[in-house]
Amino acid sequence: MFSKKEVSLWKMLATRLGVMLLLLALSRWLLFLFNRGTFPDVGIREQFRLFFIGMRFDIWTLVIFNLPLIIFYCIPIKKKYCATYKKTIDTLFIIGNSIAVALNLIDVIYFRFIDKRMTNELVEFIRWDEGNQGSLIASFLRDFWYMAIIFLVFLSLIIIITRKTKLRSADNSEGRWYLRHTIIFITMIIASAIGIRGGLQLKPIRIMTAAEYTGTRNMPLVLNTPFTIGRSGSKPTLKKITYFEDSVIDSLYSPVKGEQTANRYIKGEANNYNVMIVIMESLGQEMIRYYNSGIEKSLTPFLDSIFSRSVTFNGMANGRKSIEAVPSILSGIPSLMANDYVSSAYAGNHIEGLGTVMKENGYATAFFHGGNNGTMSFDATSSSAGFDTYFGRDEYANDSDYDGTWGIPDMPFLQFTAQTINEMRKPFAAAVFTLSSHHPFTIPHGYSVPEGSYRTEFEKTVRYADDSMRKFFETMSAYSWYDSTIFVFTADHVCPEHHFEEYLNDYGQYRVPIAFYAPSVIEPEKTKIMAQQTDIGISILAALGLNDTIFTFGRNVFDSTEKTCFASFTNNIYLYCDGEYFIQNNGNETTGVFDIRNDSTLKTNIVDGRGKDWKETEHEFRLRLQQYNNRMINNRLHR
Repeated sequence: MFSKKEVSLWKMLATRLGVMLLLLALSRWLLFLFNRGTFPDVGIREQFRLFFIGMRFDIWTLVIFNLPLIIFYCIPIKKKYCATYKKTIDTLFIIGNSIAVALNLIDVIYFRFIDKRMTNELVEFIRWDEGNQGSLIASFLRDFWYMAIIFLVFLSLIIIITRKTKLRSADNSEGRWYLRHTIIFITMIIASAIGIRGGLQLKPIRIMTAAEYTGTRNMPLVLNTPFTIGRSGSKPTLKKITYFEDSVIDSLYSPVKGEQTANRYIKGEANNYNVMIVIMESLGQEMIRYYNSGIEKSLTPFLDSIFSRSVTFNGMANGRKSIEAVPSILSGIPSLMANDYVSSAYAGNHIEGLGTVMKENGYATAFFHGGNNGTMSFDATSSSAGFDTYFGRDEYANDSDYDGTWGIPDMPFLQFTAQTINEMRKPFAAAVFTLSSHHPFTIPHGYSVPEGSYRTEFEKTVRYADDSMRKFFETMSAYSWYDSTIFVFTADHVCPEHHFEEYLNDYGQYRVPIAFYAPSVIEPEKTKIMAQQTDIGISILAALGLNDTIFTFGRNVFDSTEKTCFASFTNNIYLYCDGEYFIQNNGNETTGVFDIRNDSTLKTNIVDGRGKDWKETEHEFRLRLQQYNNRMINNRLHR
């Protein structure tokens, strides 16, 4: 049907891969065209920018689906000129790229139902509807027949380009054939590896990487569907929960929250106050003397001092890893699944974090972390939460301070943070994440640890981190904006070392500081009230007197009428606490219940006792879990 044309290896590869790259770009444009109303803020210039960035993800797809073409045509063996060999590789080229194109085109329509690119949850959806796949496909083809026509056009182009670019036979007289083709093979393998990584950066690209370039609403215009499916392919997905009817669940509990009351611990108005969130690496309550009378020699004299002038809570981390902490703190999304949110199948969901709301109120936003840019996707995660600017090791731009492992030590980087914030537009909302108290617990050269009885290297870095924080606040206190700033302290997770029994259980393993410091507007008090990381964002809005709607699984700690809670997930067990009972639930039934008021070490399981008055706690847990799972599945993590 189509005339054949024999070409060189380089021309064949360049032509075929170039055409496929074009088809992937056209697929992205079709998604935009057929769902134009979903992207109201994307003009022509922004389209070109996002589409250009999207090539980074298209190249991943291009390489993955064309590995047979690249490997078996570049391999230095003359058998590849055999007709049967070439026919086999060409067939694989057509089939593989047809699948890639088909997935993108299916998503042009499916996108309107979920507002994001498909991930492996589609596979799970089909599995849940086992037996109806045929009717689903028939229904799709009937209602969206025009997409089948577009697919056939794309398929025809793939077939044509395959027929037009047949590999030219080798010239057996060439003496250096094997050497040349070995070089070609090695070059293509290296290029393919770089393409799959998405570049030479620290971490390979993932779904959340798209958030570095645009807001979560527009991430689908950067991503492509084979990539999102591929990068989530082995990740577990959530199951829809039906404890409560969909028609009533929002009236019983909703993570979309509006006007907030601040009827405790607030003694003044904080209109246009700045916000600084300090996230301390591995600094759980156990290391802080303020929380533990059993510590004789304080490792944290500065934090002890500032906490004594703050309102403090019995803080709880919503996860056990740094990558789980940032979404909890900045976006109100706890870790309630096997994967952290950033690496999950749902990382492409549209979310609106604290930064989003702050920008709507005229705040400049920034996130600071002295680590290598890309570490745990903090840059992408903070961007998805609405923080416009990211400052990391690259922005610090002085590698003479590099610690050799993680990035820039706390003392110089916190000074950089203070100076950078001083130059920002006011008011600002910023977050800084420290790193020096992370393994391998490196003390910068030239710093002398104050004398003391340190049991471990970790304790020395805690002392260094505290001293760094002291100097950070000394620098900030000289600036005019310091006195009109609310400071919030927490840690990403607990310490790697434990010395007190009360921290060696499923309750103690999540206890971190949460403190709010602003002497002019916040009344200091050491409370025993439980607070979790997801509470931070909405509580900041309440303290500032901002009545904006926000999406969060947290609650306002400044409202005495709001009931406390904590939720997390570990070892396939849900953990939930309302300040009275601490429950462990396997997803089907509650297996552990502890009276946390009298049993903080979780010694006595009362699941079969106490007249089942913990059932209300279980009820509240089920409300939150259903909202979490179903909103995550349905891409409703926003206002």
